[in-house]
Amino acid sequence: MERGAINLISGGVDSVTTAYYVSKILRPKKQILIFCNYGQRTYREEEFCIRKVAELLGAPLKIIDLRWLGEISTSLLTKSDAPIPETKPEDLWDPEKASQRILRWWDPCRNAILLLVGLAHAESIHISTGERYDVYIGIRRETPVRMKDNTPEFMEEMNRLVEHATHHGGYRLLAPLIEHDKDMVVKLGESLGVPWEYTYSCYAGAGFAEREGERLPVHCGTCSNCRRRYLAFKDAGVEDPSIYAKPPEP
Repeated sequence: MERGAINLISGGVDSVTTAYYVSKILRPKKQILIFCNYGQRTYREEEFCIRKVAELLGAPLKIIDLRWLGEISTSLLTKSDAPIPETKPEDLWDPEKASQRILRWWDPCRNAILLLVGLAHAESIHISTGERYDVYIGIRRETPVRMKDNTPEFMEEMNRLVEHATHHGGYRLLAPLIEHDKDMVVKLGESLGVPWEYTYSCYAGAGFAEREGERLPVHCGTCSNCRRRYLAFKDAGVEDPSIYAKPPEP
């Protein structure tokens, strides 16, 4: 049986590359993009990118309201009035300092909740139409320290849960980039034609700017994710078209 694809998409390099990989390489019968609003401070920039990507892929987009998650989260990602600390380049690959930073960005159970949102849609479609959909999430290998919900073990446990959480079972939760480093993701995305100007990685949210008559999102350039993005493009040998408010140090 041909299966459709539900892509959980955040607008970042990893999730957009995953969506392009599914579309261009796996070629599912149908593809649906799901974007969750959990009160993230970068919602405007992410939504802008995702709508562009959905249009380019010709895939329907559904936006899910999870703002309650932002209300209970202690993450700086959901605190629009809290400053985002600058991450020094020399601290980026320090495992101890990376471990200390994790709770700044940790939203309670976020990846598990996102996968269950996708799974619920897949089950609803199957019950209603008989069509099977796989659920894809764009998580990759985090370095130097992995978050617990960005691991192969996490995905294995979530797939075991599938068989107990759904009536029929047989649904698949997939993370095709789980063993990719970020520069590997950029190389893959470049080969697939990912429109990098419509991807957003910044933790702070720096608004929009005009470039050659086009409105594009701006990255702060100093948060840890901006620095990782910049270095990933550099290491991959791919031109980074991002607009940075403060260009990251080489």
